[in-house]
Amino acid sequence: MINQEELKIIEEIVSKFFNKGGFDIESEIKTEDDLLTVNIKTSEANNLIGKQGLVLADIQLILRKIIKRKIDEDFYINIDIDNYKKNKENYLKDLAWNIADEVLKTGKEREIPLVSSFDRRIIHIELEQRNDVFTESVGEGEERKIVVRPAK
Repeated sequence: MINQEELKIIEEIVSKFFNKGGFDIESEIKTEDDLLTVNIKTSEANNLIGKQGLVLADIQLILRKIIKRKIDEDFYINIDIDNYKKNKENYLKDLAWNIADEVLKTGKEREIPLVSSFDRRIIHIELEQRNDVFTESVGEGEERKIVVRPAK
């Protein structure tokens, strides 16, 4: 569990990281058990998120490694910039339900091509709530996708 002193160190690391990169940010940092959540607000979100969130994923990895060198605690870190991840997660949940409804209406399976394992995981978890459809990941690497089928 991250204590208050370590939280101040983390706040300094996050602030320095973005300021040295020339980005003006506001950050909100929360801890819950072993999850460290960093919400960033900035006018330059597109540059920090990148195509399909790839830059954001790299930033998250780098900051985790920098923080880990200063804080000797096991933790997971989730960095979000201008609610990009939160909005994407909500979109994927809505998409999952709409596709499941379509599958039930047509009786035919439907493929959802997604590039990231994070996206696939959200869809699988969301549709686990339903007992009228079944999801399965198929394919390899970047060709991996989800197939949604009516439950039998």
